[in-house]
Amino acid sequence: MTLVERADAFKRTYAKWPASWPWLVREQDRDVLYGVWVIGNDYRNKTRYYGAFPHGLLERIMALFPDAMDGRRILHVFSGSLPAGPYQRCDLVQPAEFQCSVHELPARIAMGFQLVNADPPYSAEDAIQYNTQMVDRGRCTRSLAQVVEDGGHLVWLDTCWPMHRKAEWVTVGRILIQRSTNHRARVLSIFERVAA
Repeated sequence: MTLVERADAFKRTYAKWPASWPWLVREQDRDVLYGVWVIGNDYRNKTRYYGAFPHGLLERIMALFPDAMDGRRILHVFSGSLPAGPYQRCDLVQPAEFQCSVHELPARIAMGFQLVNADPPYSAEDAIQYNTQMVDRGRCTRSLAQVVEDGGHLVWLDTCWPMHRKAEWVTVGRILIQRSTNHRARVLSIFERVAA
């Protein structure tokens, strides 16, 4: 799917919320998807796990990727309390199909994921809450490049734009996530895997 098709798929899913519709901006020689999603202060999460996805965020992400909806080639890293579903999970602490470090994934699985969602600890203080070490963002994006198919995507939720190699990833999306007052603003960085 093209970025225009992804934006159109999102618009169809969220037809009643045009303020959340992504738009395209030409940057250098390519289009980049931009957006602002105000999630709201909805505490209906199925878990009280620290740092769990805000209610409705994962659904919005998946609205951009309807071609991955069968879930067979979706991986969630730093998956925390995400319940089992039509996807694979990787987490160092919580139960997951791959209970290991992101850096161990290339040795454990072959390349072939179409979509990877990443929601790492955002700071050293957050890592303490998860009982783990702070992640090396650049090392993580390098490891994930080894398990994502050419043209596949990495959707990285964080408070910063993670380090990455341009030979592996091209940025194709930047979406600001605001939950409600007194919550950290986050950015959803969307990368496309460059053909190896």
